Amino acid sequence: MSVEVLKVEKKINASPERLFRAWLNGRDFARWFLADDRLHLGEVRLDPRPGGKFRIDMIVEGQLRPHEGEYKIVDEPRKLVFTWRSFMTQDRDTLVTVQFAAEDNGTRITIIHEQIPGEMEFNAHRDGWAGILSGLESFIRTA
Repeated sequence: MSVEVLKVEKKINASPERLFRAWLNGRDFARWFLADDRLHLGEVRLDPRPGGKFRIDMIVEGQLRPHEGEYKIVDEPRKLVFTWRSFMTQDRDTLVTVQFAAEDNGTRITIIHEQIPGEMEFNAHRDGWAGILSGLESFIRTA
């Protein structure tokens, strides 16, 4: 089965500017990106500009699993678009769009992940992105 598009949303009580910046600063990013106790974050390298690359080293079941990509659009504070490649995309480039929309008392963040190769990968990314947004919300509350 080929599953193409995943959409995950969460409203967080913070401004779009504050939330957007949390995606750009490597030190902050490393504090919230993985809120899952089963996964650990290794090195994080971000070059958040169009054409800039990123690498996020995740440790999954004791194995290094790099997640890499290239920023396509950095439209602060509205939208980030980047490629996303990992073992869970079968080492193929997929496309992620993160939108930040101001709402009453906060921001709705919408993550759209396209070109996911299969159902297992779709489910893993659905859970992963939902957990990541929960981690961002916790980070914002305590930062």
